[in-house]
Amino acid sequence: MLFWFSALALMADAFQVMEIRLRQIAAGNGTPDEMFLMVTEKLDAAAEARSIFVRGGDCSHVLDHYRKIVTANVERLSTGQ
Repeated sequence: MLFWFSALALMADAFQVMEIRLRQIAAGNGTPDEMFLMVTEKLDAAAEARSIFVRGGDCSHVLDHYRKIVTANVERLSTGQ
């Protein structure tokens, strides 16, 4: 897949996750577990990206990894779980 398409798809999904989470927070439905997850998943993703680069991966591998994580968040948050 083209790099720019993957990057744009990741951005669109990330914006959707941010919007859902901000709506939950504004409505008073944000849980402490979800707030903690918002921070820890960023740290975990950064560590995994570093690991991908160390193993010889490139930016497209990192993008693919991030897209899997963000897509899972979209699905989880959209179903209200």
